[in-house]
Formats: sequence, structure tokens, C-alpha cells
Amino acid sequence: MNPELEQEIQKLLQGLPDLAAPPRLLARTMAAINKPAPGFIRPWRTWPLSARVGFVVLTLAIKVGVVAALEAIEPGLLSTAARHLAPAAAGAECCWNVLRALSGAVVLAAEHLGQGFILACFVAAAVASAICAGFGTIFVRLAFGSPGKSLL
Repeated sequence: MNPELEQEIQKLLQGLPDLAAPPRLLARTMAAINKPAPGFIRPWRTWPLSARVGFVVLTLAIKVGVVAALEAIEPGLLSTAARHLAPAAAGAECCWNVLRALSGAVVLAAEHLGQGFILACFVAAAVASAICAGFGTIFVRLAFGSPGKSLL
């Protein structure tokens, strides 16, 4: 475009007054913002129980259908996948066995040491956590405080 024409248009546009919004625009906008969202937009926790169960069932049915279709297309696919996933399953089983053994050890220790000792350990852990939180708060206030001003 012509630079002189652009400058003239720019001057004319800058000389125009600001447009006023319609009087009820703010009220309509705030009402639209505060209006509850439809069910499919709300968080999962707020869905009705029947909708959540139906969604899970539908999702599982779709997954089963996809796996069945893949097995129909490629007959040896599941056996190959199982063979490749066997080490991961063995590792998960190993972790499960370790957790089961540790939980058994905790139960035996609780039976042997008594409830008083276990309660004292929990109280000591709670006190130690409170002390750590207190010192952490103090150190954060000292670190982020203004120089020369005490925030304690």
C-alpha cells in the first residue's frame, strides 16, 4: 500500500472514540462463566456413578474388541506379545513377593515388639516431621526475606 495513505488511515482510526460495550454484556458474560459445565466436560470425580461405570465398561469393551480384531488379523500376535512381556511380568511378580515378605515382617515385628513400642515409633516420626517442617519454614523465610528485616 501507499505509506502516505496508511498514515492517513492510521490518524483517522486513532481519532475515533472508543466503542462502548452494550450495557448487559458484563452480566451476560459473568452468567455464562458461572454456568455449570455439561457432564462430559466436568471432571471425572463429579460424574454420576452410573456414567463412570458405563464409561469403564465401554472402554474395556473397546479394548477387548481391538485386541480380538488384532488377533484375527495377525494370529500369532498375542503369543509374541506375551513372550516379550514375560520379563516385565516376572519383575512385577518379584516386587510383589518382596512387598508381601516385608508386610509379613512388619506384622511379626509388631506382634513381637508390642503396641506401645509401635505407637512410640509413630509419635517419634510425627514429632520429627513437625520439627523438619518447622525448620524448613524458618530457613525458607530467612532465605527469601529482605536483607536487614527479620521475618521470624
